[in-house]
Amino acid sequence: MIQLDKTPYLELDNYKAPKNIHAFYLAMNDNKKIRVFFWKLKKNRGTILLQQGHNEFIEKYYETIQNFIDRGFNVVCFDWRGQGLSDRMIKNEHKQYIESFNIHDDDLTFIIDNLIKKELPGPLIGVGHSMGGCLMLSSLKNNEKKFDGMILSAPMLGFKFNILMNIIVFFSNLFLSDDDYLFGSKPNLGKETPFNENELTNDRFRYERTLKLVRKNPKVRLWGITNLWAKAVKNRLRLLRNAKWIEKIELKILIINSVEDKVVSPQFIQNYGKRIKNSILVNFKNCGHEIFMETDNKRKLLWNEIDKYIDDLGI
Repeated sequence: MIQLDKTPYLELDNYKAPKNIHAFYLAMNDNKKIRVFFWKLKKNRGTILLQQGHNEFIEKYYETIQNFIDRGFNVVCFDWRGQGLSDRMIKNEHKQYIESFNIHDDDLTFIIDNLIKKELPGPLIGVGHSMGGCLMLSSLKNNEKKFDGMILSAPMLGFKFNILMNIIVFFSNLFLSDDDYLFGSKPNLGKETPFNENELTNDRFRYERTLKLVRKNPKVRLWGITNLWAKAVKNRLRLLRNAKWIEKIELKILIINSVEDKVVSPQFIQNYGKRIKNSILVNFKNCGHEIFMETDNKRKLLWNEIDKYIDDLGI
């Protein structure tokens, strides 16, 4: 394992990192540095690889990480390159930019092979939210045998206005530079979205907790998406729609779907639930996009489903 300098991490007075954290940078094959955290228990049931969505960062998930630790699991997570405090792909650190999701695929495989396999015992359960869910599912094409289970939370598998988005991406890439903000995407330019305008959660406390973390280090939050990033998303979603191997997946997968999600398409998620033969699709009502950040009563229902799924795996 090529471990680089230790990395600082964010905490609040009433929101601390779980105990015994290992936080460092790991160099990928192209020498880009990825920020990695992990927690290793002396006695454990296995390892959770927990990966967040677009424009998120590890610290936001301390509560979820602690929930898995309390259940006896090691936990490992990393900031996807281009966001959080991992290295950016362009000089402008405020823009979400990637040439292809294949780069994320390579990073995920590298971390599984060079960190998780060597440092953290199985069984291995992948947990991916939103973009992280899209990438976790994508990884099964080449890495299915490395996982013993997988949980996809509101995975980014399509959007409500998919056709319109594809048209915007096409013309934006035709007339604008790769690193320009996507036409019509409304970059936030560092401004906060008030709680009553958010589409992520109904829980004010958890939403404002994330804002407080960002205020500690605004670099963890991007301002907006670029043309090339949007094109990379479009290409990945098209690849998954046409992938024959999806129907051949043997892994038992728990899919969490917020039926009123305004960020990703709940219908696309339901369609993939039908395509994946060993999937368990659980629909949640009255939830935002981020079910792990929802109100206590919704989170209790979520954890009931996760606990049942893990028990059914025999882990």
